[in-house]
Amino acid sequence: MRKYVVAGLSMGMLLTSCIVLFSCKEDEPFVKPNLSFALKTLTVNEADDIIEVEVILDKAFSEDITIDYSLSGSAVEKVAAGSTSSYDYEIISEYLEVEILKGETVGKIEIQLYSDLDIEDDEIIDIQIESVDNDQIEITRDDRLKITMEQEDGMAVVLEWGVGASPAYTDVDMDLFFWAPSTTTGALVITNLSSTTPSFSSPEVIFLPNAILDDDTYGLSYNYYEGSKDPMNFRVTFAELISGTFEPVASRNIFNAAYTLSNINAWDEDGAPSPVLAQTFKKTGATYSDFSAINIEATGSRSATSQMPASVRKAELNKPLSEAMKSILNR
Repeated sequence: MRKYVVAGLSMGMLLTSCIVLFSCKEDEPFVKPNLSFALKTLTVNEADDIIEVEVILDKAFSEDITIDYSLSGSAVEKVAAGSTSSYDYEIISEYLEVEILKGETVGKIEIQLYSDLDIEDDEIIDIQIESVDNDQIEITRDDRLKITMEQEDGMAVVLEWGVGASPAYTDVDMDLFFWAPSTTTGALVITNLSSTTPSFSSPEVIFLPNAILDDDTYGLSYNYYEGSKDPMNFRVTFAELISGTFEPVASRNIFNAAYTLSNINAWDEDGAPSPVLAQTFKKTGATYSDFSAINIEATGSRSATSQMPASVRKAELNKPLSEAMKSILNR
């Protein structure tokens, strides 16, 4: 009989202990969930298309929360660029806000990266957590993410003048045009004015990213816009950029040619003929081949009949060359 009493007492003590333990747990102070970025740094490529950035809690919360963030850095964002400037990326999720739902620990910012026709140094996207709509959430010191956008692979086209016997071409201006197949006829048509340096300053450069060019045949114009040199010597260099490095000089395609004063064509005047399709090449995957010789017209650097569209006018950009682009010219 005594045995059962002891057992009963022991069970009673156990239940009492459990009650005490549960009471102590309920009395523990609330610890705020910590909010941060999943990473402090991230390296991406311009050709990566869409990337996701994660904002995380170290434990789930009992309500939905909304986090406000800001953007800065050398890379240009679409909204900040407005309607008059080009841009490097776009927020395609909720703009400057990200939500973490009740019971979850991750919110995602979606960013669309864009390729362009420039060879650039690394560009930076800085994302900073600014606030959260619930004071029960603690923002940690890991509240900033630095995204480095690296240059994508492709081919540079470099037009230089003032080369050869008479390098001081101080009054010469040339323009570089890119031709691409028409989406309706398939014929090559002038796509854009690709100037990236001030007038009378060599070189002019365009960059053709592998990611945005279909496999096809493309063309280029080398327009003698203004000057007094006769002959006017110029050089065109094609160099592939792979993982941030240009191929050695020996493997580049280099073409030398010369215009006379009869080749001058101020193409931006009303009624002026378009620049001539001077050279073509093919793209297959990441390979560029079949570079034609440069076509020199007898009486102009232009087509005999076609005219430049009225919407296209001379508007060169005073844009400095990147360090990557300078390396291709240091021969």
